[in-house]
Amino acid sequence: MSAAPRAVGPRQRSSFRSQTPRIGLCRGLAARRILASIRLLSLTISEMNDGLRAPVWALQIRRVSLAAAILCVLAFAWTSRRWLLVGDASLMHYVTFLMARGMVPYREIVDVNLPGSYAVEWAAIHLFGAGSAGWRVFDLALGGLAAGAMAWTAGPEDGMAGLLAGLVFVLVHGRDGMNELGQRDLVMAVLLVWAAGCLRQAVLRFRREGFGPRRDGMRLVLLAGLAAGAALTIKPTAAIFWAAMLAWLLWEVEESVRLRVGLVNLAGFLVAPLIAVGYLVHWGAVGAFWRITTGLIPFHNQLVRRPVSYLVLHPLPSSLMPVLVLWVVVLGLRRKEGLRLLRPEESLAAVGFLCGLASLLVQRKALPYHRYPADTFFLLLAALSFARSLRERGRERWAGAAGILVLGFLVAPQCLMKTLPLHAEPDDFSGLLERDLTALGGAGLDRRIECVDFTSGCVTTLYRMRVEESTGFLYDCYLFEPATNAVVRGYREEFREEVMARPPEVIVLSNQDCERRAGFDKVDRWPELAAWLGREYRVERQVTPPGLVRWASTTVAPASYRIYVRK
Repeated sequence: MSAAPRAVGPRQRSSFRSQTPRIGLCRGLAARRILASIRLLSLTISEMNDGLRAPVWALQIRRVSLAAAILCVLAFAWTSRRWLLVGDASLMHYVTFLMARGMVPYREIVDVNLPGSYAVEWAAIHLFGAGSAGWRVFDLALGGLAAGAMAWTAGPEDGMAGLLAGLVFVLVHGRDGMNELGQRDLVMAVLLVWAAGCLRQAVLRFRREGFGPRRDGMRLVLLAGLAAGAALTIKPTAAIFWAAMLAWLLWEVEESVRLRVGLVNLAGFLVAPLIAVGYLVHWGAVGAFWRITTGLIPFHNQLVRRPVSYLVLHPLPSSLMPVLVLWVVVLGLRRKEGLRLLRPEESLAAVGFLCGLASLLVQRKALPYHRYPADTFFLLLAALSFARSLRERGRERWAGAAGILVLGFLVAPQCLMKTLPLHAEPDDFSGLLERDLTALGGAGLDRRIECVDFTSGCVTTLYRMRVEESTGFLYDCYLFEPATNAVVRGYREEFREEVMARPPEVIVLSNQDCERRAGFDKVDRWPELAAWLGREYRVERQVTPPGLVRWASTTVAPASYRIYVRK
């Protein structure tokens, strides 16, 4: 007789199943990963959807607002396609040009930017080209990367809102004009919002024990550190963001992995700074970099500073103030209804926003691009809050809907309209100066010309002509500050040794005087230079461009230039 079948215990049942052949897609590793991804997606959606599901009309509001923002961005990209390479970007391009000619930053090129800025510039030039069209494409690519990171950080349920916030940021950046294309703070903001996205996704993976391998979360933690470290090599204020976001990460993960997570993130954060140090050591520029870091950079940061009261009253661009008001309303309604004030992704965006405000306070200049990190994280925070409110009931839902509509149908078109009048005249400073310098020798002026200017356009002109300056001095602001400052005296002495010891054939002097009233009499604040110019040179010509400068929303009078030719 056959034995009666025995009951199968848990261990035996598991063993029996392990021996049963699997069928279909479940056989391979790929199938298991697909199933795990599906489960991750469903759990992510359920975690993010704290309240009710949004009604159909709310979803339609998100879609039409996103469509409006997309149309505005496309119109902006088309109408700004001929924007020129001007301002800080032309200075950085020129530094890259001088480096290609063999000059070493800090040791031979006197500049206050950090090594990461040169790396970004070099990469953009080699990827997109050395002209203004390539720089325009690079700037739009940065905007696309910011929008993608914000959508990824928002997650699948609110990704549409995150994308809307990113597109609005592109337009907020665009309203600042061609002076701000590809700015260092813009690159830093993109890196930091990607770092935030990596941390948010890492936390989601750490909470999914049983699927989604932990090593994936650790990779994201490492990538976040790499991005934040790269931002640090562009501006030191990135350290504020890194420290705060790491604290957020350690708060969100379970205690058992905190030490490992912190060390992995720190390791990634140190990579880019160590590469920058290696670069300085390789070119023998450590000493020069240290002198500039401890002398010229602190002095530069003291120039044209705003009072703290101004920064407190103007934390965001005027275009975003209606969004700020609606966001405060949403939080007020949320508190009254007893809902959790901020979800994890909202709290991460809030951390980034507060760090952006801290960065603005540290720099205290309130130039448009200094607000970009704060703008990025605030728009992400507001969009996340509005999207969540659409899934609630009552007045909060209406406030969230109003916020989404304001982003798509008020802020986006308003910023677009401010970009439409912007353009560069063919007879602007650089255009006229290039003609005059071509008549004086053009390419033959290589290493025989010197600019005494800041950002009016002299260096821009030399870059267009691919003419190397006789020295590595790019800014004249420091020359005409009070000589009671030791940094000013040292800067003047170095300039004297290089320029006056080996006088160039041509000197271009602009009337731009940093934030003072424009005038060529600025040279009188350094009597030795004024006397030397009168003794060694004659004025070939003085030119004031006829048109107004429309590089930004504020139209200003053009700068003038004076050409000195050696007697």
